[in-house]
Amino acid sequence: MNKLIKFLNLALILILVIGCESKFEYTPAVKIIFDNVDDDNIVEVPKGVTSYTAKITLVGTTKIRSMSIYEADVKTGAKGNKIANDTIFMPPVDTYSFEYLIDGLITNKVIMIEVEDEDLEIYSKKLLVKVSVNVYESIQVSIESSEAYYGPYYASWLRGRAYLSYQAEKYIDEIDFSFGNIVITGTDTIAAFVSPDKRKELNLPYIDGLKSCKFGTTSMTRAQFEAILPTDSSPILSLASPTQETLKAEAGKVFLFETDTKKGLVFIGAILAKKATLQQQDGTWVNNQTYHQLRLFTKTVLK
Repeated sequence: MNKLIKFLNLALILILVIGCESKFEYTPAVKIIFDNVDDDNIVEVPKGVTSYTAKITLVGTTKIRSMSIYEADVKTGAKGNKIANDTIFMPPVDTYSFEYLIDGLITNKVIMIEVEDEDLEIYSKKLLVKVSVNVYESIQVSIESSEAYYGPYYASWLRGRAYLSYQAEKYIDEIDFSFGNIVITGTDTIAAFVSPDKRKELNLPYIDGLKSCKFGTTSMTRAQFEAILPTDSSPILSLASPTQETLKAEAGKVFLFETDTKKGLVFIGAILAKKATLQQQDGTWVNNQTYHQLRLFTKTVLK
């Protein structure tokens, strides 16, 4: 047994030694260097700035034959269309420095520098230029008038979140507005936006400590909503402050909401009527209850 243990230990040591010897640092024959960027080759331009001049240096231990510039996908980094004429070096060079203007910065942009050396090897590196965002846009978020699944509380942070009550207790400061089935006029129960601090008064399930929110209608179309740029908050801030603590929700329309720290727009893509066994504020459950689900997008500005 002792001999077997010694043999296994020796084998393990040999594996580790071989593994260590196989590691090496790769140094490319051509380096592409972006000036004044972070370690991830990302630079952020100040608010209101719509152009950035990239300063780029190519350094080769082999001769550099040509250089190209492409656009790249912001999310995936995939190579896109060529956006500048090729630079051909005749004769090939050891180093080359140049500037490239990236303009029209209303959203983030990525460029990719591609270099070919005298051995016909290709080297590339990407630069991400980030704009300073004023308008924070959500993904599609589902919010419900019940505690069935998504929950009745909406927060615009982290690209939009819907919270059940037990979750919302952790994020009271982030909750912007809520949703519920209530009576506004007459006797009909409708799906409506509800100021979070009014839920108890309206006999809706509630949690303590939530802030106030006001709502209003707009004449804005979906196309106008989608056209609002992440760098331009004026279409939202210029709207008159809303005044209603509850407001009927309607599909296909753009609504305005405002808290003490935020002002934003809500586009409702769909309203779906559903039935489920729902828990009440006192902890009891009621069968076959109707509730509604909104599918919405928001664009929000910090005041």
